[in-house]
Amino acid sequence: MEENHLSHKSQEAVRSIISAIKERLVGRTIPLVVSLDGGSGAGKSTLAAEVASHLGAVVIQYDDFFDATITNDEWDSYTSEQKCRHCINWQRMRTEALLPMIRGEKAEYHPFSFSSGNGLAPYLVTNEPSQVIILEGIYSSLPELSDVVDFTILVDVLPELRRNRHNIREGTDDVEWHLRWDSAEDYYFSVLRPPSSFNLIVVNY
Repeated sequence: MEENHLSHKSQEAVRSIISAIKERLVGRTIPLVVSLDGGSGAGKSTLAAEVASHLGAVVIQYDDFFDATITNDEWDSYTSEQKCRHCINWQRMRTEALLPMIRGEKAEYHPFSFSSGNGLAPYLVTNEPSQVIILEGIYSSLPELSDVVDFTILVDVLPELRRNRHNIREGTDDVEWHLRWDSAEDYYFSVLRPPSSFNLIVVNY
């Protein structure tokens, strides 16, 4: 398993995730849906790509279903719980991306785009059926998805480190974003999906 580009903890996280998934695939005849959750900057995308490369899994980027119909002013009027539940259009994700793949069918959908007028990119993302489907992104373990997500994983990283990673990734302190979303993330991981509610917790630093 080539993971030299990953930190030691990240390598351990990848191995733990792969082992847990393989264990749950034994005797299974339908796709296994895994949510890979964690705060912004936790390194979920990197881990998901690494795990997928070893298992032949398909990764659904949960951020592709950000609800662009809601304005920043509307977001700022929402409670933390409302932000958690409405940030991602999980109904569209479920219908267009997840359910077809669970049925063993090809899934096609337009991902979110900041630059388009309707919030959707003009191109389609196409995912072929797979035995393992990784739903990657914060809020991917919402209780509303509990009937279709089989295994939940939390990527646990200290908030200060996560936020620093987020800022480096964005190339800015991103103050406005933090003011809008940090409280929602904190609420999500303390009230809606506390660490104890996940099937597996891995650290990634």
